[in-house]
Amino acid sequence: MPSALVPDTTSQKPTVLIIDDEAAPRAALTQILKQDFHILTAENAHAALAVLNGHGVDLVTLDLKLPDRSGSDLLTDIKRAHAEIEVIMVTAYGSLQTAMDCIRHGAAGFLLKPFNASELLAISLQTAQKKQRLDQLRPILANSTALWGPEPACTKAWESLVADYASRNRKGSPSASQSEETSPLVPLISDLLEAKDRHLLNHGSRVSFYSTLVANRLSLPLAEQQSLALGALVHDLDLLSTQNRHALNGESDQQTHRPDIGARMGRAMGLSADAVQIIALHHERWDGTGFPFGLQEERTPLLARIVGIAQAFDDLTAEKPERTALPVDEALEQIEQQAGTAFDPTLTELFCRIMREQPPQS
Repeated sequence: MPSALVPDTTSQKPTVLIIDDEAAPRAALTQILKQDFHILTAENAHAALAVLNGHGVDLVTLDLKLPDRSGSDLLTDIKRAHAEIEVIMVTAYGSLQTAMDCIRHGAAGFLLKPFNASELLAISLQTAQKKQRLDQLRPILANSTALWGPEPACTKAWESLVADYASRNRKGSPSASQSEETSPLVPLISDLLEAKDRHLLNHGSRVSFYSTLVANRLSLPLAEQQSLALGALVHDLDLLSTQNRHALNGESDQQTHRPDIGARMGRAMGLSADAVQIIALHHERWDGTGFPFGLQEERTPLLARIVGIAQAFDDLTAEKPERTALPVDEALEQIEQQAGTAFDPTLTELFCRIMREQPPQS
């Protein structure tokens, strides 16, 4: 079927590249991981890049200090040239800010030396399992156009994908145990967004976080809060359907976004009506000049109005390749300047007050 996952490869050991200039840590990492991974090693960035270009690598453990360049710079190069490879930073010189910077630039984890062997093995196995799931989904996103095509093929494709994903990840996966307050679709959606572009997942996660803060302050009913959290996470669902990356870089206009396609995908996968409305309508504006329908003021549903502000704020404050993020205060000033035009004035005032009280996620 168009959306069927690729054959299971769980019987094959993933390959890890250990990058460290000191022999003792390389030996220790090898000893911990050799039972579950094929091991490759490199003692500097130059050798590491040669290995990456010549071998199939699933996971990298990367020391932050290397003799020929910094580990953080090598991380950037790895994610640029081999976006599908997962990287875990392992270092004795880390700080909270360093860890945050590495995660922001694509690292899957950050461990301090001397590392705990069981913790290292656990995060390595979890990361390798995530990569396997993403590798199963990437060809689907590249080839299964039915997922964003017309009905009824769209719904059939999503039903097949949801069933296949649940079957393959039921055992030994965090997605197997969902709380009653979390949709069982969240693991699949998160993996799809990351398989397309990790920035897409990060953007959705932050917008969901900001929107949830507003929902809590408004004391919205639990069902609405759940729909808001999920709808905010997938508000750019249409970007799964296109190779156009402009919208990921902040060019949010009618040419780069197709909320109608995103809404159709959301309905096909079984999202709530409120979540689908968020996908469809978060680009509407308070003054009626938004798209796709030009809805004015409260004709745009409340949850979509919240997400509209949250996603605009994140566009301003998130680091992007082509521009530096604005400081929070400057971004909030820009949001406030658009109260009554782009955004609901009352929600704008509340959103900005909340953001000033609580710094955004990194």
